[in-house]
Amino acid sequence: MTAAQQFGMAMRRLRGLRKLTLRALSEKVNYHYSVLSRIELGQLPPTIEAARAIDEALDAGGALVTLAEFARSEPYAALPPPPPLFVGREHTLAALSSALIEEIHPDRSTVAFVYGPPGTGKTALARWWANLHQRDFDHVLYADLRGFDPRQPAEAGEILERLLRGLGVSEERIPAQPSMQLDVLRGHLDQRASVEHRVLIVLDNAQDSRQVAQVLPGSQNTSVLITSRRRMSGLVITAGAEAIALQAMTKDDAVELISGFVGKRRAEAEPSAVARLASLCARLPLALNIAAERVASNDTLTIEQHAELLAHGALELQVADDESIGVRAAYSYSYRQLTDDQARVFRLCGVHPGVQLTADSVAALAGTTISEAFRLMEQLVQLSLMQALPKRAFRLHDLLRDYAAEEAARPDHDEEREPAIRRLVHWYLHTVNAASWAITPERPDHHIHLELAPDGVTPLTFDSFDAAYRWSVRELPNFASVAELALKHDMLFAAWRIPVECFDFFIHHRPVSMWIDSFEVALNAAVQADDYLRVAQAADELAEGYLRRGGPDALERAFTLAKRTIEVSRGHEPNRFMAFAYIEQGEVAFLRGDFALSAQLCEQALVIAQEVGTKVGESLARTHLGSAYRELGRFDLAAQHGEMSFAQLEAADDPHGMGYAAVPLARTFRASGDLKRALHYCEEAVRAFDRRDDFQGKAEALAEKGLTLLALGQRDEARTTFDSAQDRLRQIDQRVAETYAAEWDGLTTAEQ
Repeated sequence: MTAAQQFGMAMRRLRGLRKLTLRALSEKVNYHYSVLSRIELGQLPPTIEAARAIDEALDAGGALVTLAEFARSEPYAALPPPPPLFVGREHTLAALSSALIEEIHPDRSTVAFVYGPPGTGKTALARWWANLHQRDFDHVLYADLRGFDPRQPAEAGEILERLLRGLGVSEERIPAQPSMQLDVLRGHLDQRASVEHRVLIVLDNAQDSRQVAQVLPGSQNTSVLITSRRRMSGLVITAGAEAIALQAMTKDDAVELISGFVGKRRAEAEPSAVARLASLCARLPLALNIAAERVASNDTLTIEQHAELLAHGALELQVADDESIGVRAAYSYSYRQLTDDQARVFRLCGVHPGVQLTADSVAALAGTTISEAFRLMEQLVQLSLMQALPKRAFRLHDLLRDYAAEEAARPDHDEEREPAIRRLVHWYLHTVNAASWAITPERPDHHIHLELAPDGVTPLTFDSFDAAYRWSVRELPNFASVAELALKHDMLFAAWRIPVECFDFFIHHRPVSMWIDSFEVALNAAVQADDYLRVAQAADELAEGYLRRGGPDALERAFTLAKRTIEVSRGHEPNRFMAFAYIEQGEVAFLRGDFALSAQLCEQALVIAQEVGTKVGESLARTHLGSAYRELGRFDLAAQHGEMSFAQLEAADDPHGMGYAAVPLARTFRASGDLKRALHYCEEAVRAFDRRDDFQGKAEALAEKGLTLLALGQRDEARTTFDSAQDRLRQIDQRVAETYAAEWDGLTTAEQ
């Protein structure tokens, strides 16, 4: 039972004790009785504002408010709840059951996709069917692919991460590369298939066959339900998918849906008006939901009067033979009924480029308080104009967002739109700046102190690494989009600085695709600003992102970007980014097997780092120098640079840097035969990475420890330690895992 249903049951019980009808309660709390009825039936989660009013009217002592807060933030690890009202579609539901339950393929995934025009209710259908048949599967996974989001359709890595989390895989065990994430997903699904567990995967709102193909596991005993506006012929050919078309509702079903909102008695009193309303909405579920919600919440007008007003809007919007006319008419009609504050927040949310919205950012966008923004957004949820997400987040349906953006772009809103965009960008700039200080306070040369935020902008503050890190993870999908918004509006400093402020978070979290996307915007902004130092920093930190991506093309791009940092800095005073750029070129040379060139480049980096006084740059240069000299057999120099690097980072109390330096230093001592010191630095690395919850770093430290223990002859402990590390690394970075495995095999073969 959901928290919303628990709230409804408690509300009904308390109302019975107080001997209050819904209409009597409606007069006390100033909410329409039809809204209260849906809340009581568990069909509509209560807003916090409504819960407080109901709690007070029923003398519940705060119990209803507590339930409402839980209902509002109730997370779903996999499948979202079904729509509160769903009628008809019997033929389509039966076709899905036949395709995904009755016709299971023994050697591959069973795939079906529902396609149709926008507003036809594809998502509602998929959620209804999946919830209805949840018991037919041992596990149900869900991901929104945001295929028709004009700003940022979901990338493969984001989709796979969502599916892995739905299987219970912890964040630190999810690899960075999408190909490895897909391997991990297949591994988990194959394990379940081996014990005849059946899994359903719902991929909602797909852009095309290509987007789906990147995340389709192909595992047996797995059924995949996909929704899209497009008929994905590629999936029919490659995956044997069943294609199921979805169009507008039948007249009878549309009338039944409206009746579910306005009440059977009211609908039966005006059957022709209900039929007209259905026709004006083109019998499209999205439009019907919005229009019927408006009719239900205002019984001072007859249904015919509502239909007449809606008809006026439909005629205004009739510009072509467009199936979306009914949807847009419903939007327009509902939008015109909003209060000024509701309408303003709604249209400004269309300006927000993010994947999901929070009251914090929307408060800045609208120039209001967080509590007021949250209250208005909850009201929009109840009016079916916005969707509530877990963790007090919201989103707009893509069609609604487009409509809101069009409203915001009207000339008569110019004076509110431009200041709103600037407030939003400044909110992100100042909040991500605060987060970056909290994530790496030990690296002051990475941060700047900004001027005070403009009026109407109250950025968040963070009192710990954990709080800043959690916020950064939540907002990660929005950073590149907000930077791009700033760039489009000539806010060049913000467009450059927002990604730059994310750099230390990216180093810890390793979101390679979003790292690269963000810094491509930063580099563009820096070039437009004609600021060589900004270009140097953006190119350098973008190069680091490509290094993390790996592969020949990415390494070449990293080397070229680092070269650009060096070239653009020539003729000016040396800067720390030049040092990092030489380090990056040295790392590329190391990965290509040219250890002499790697050492030469890192020596140049060290000279510049010492000249400009960057301790982080100096320690990083020494770490990489140590690795290069180790491979050249210069163990004395390798140990000297490695120990100096670790000591500098330890003195600065930089745990992430300490772990990063300790692992290659341990490898140096193992290679030189000083196994006691090698083991010491392995343990230092484990402790350092534990302090920052760096799962991958700790796994690499444990792998190195396992190899060291093997060299010490402690074979049983070595095997246990190494296997533990490999179990983690295979889930994170298969290439690193394979490198360590090859070294282990080489050592064990040599022993024999």
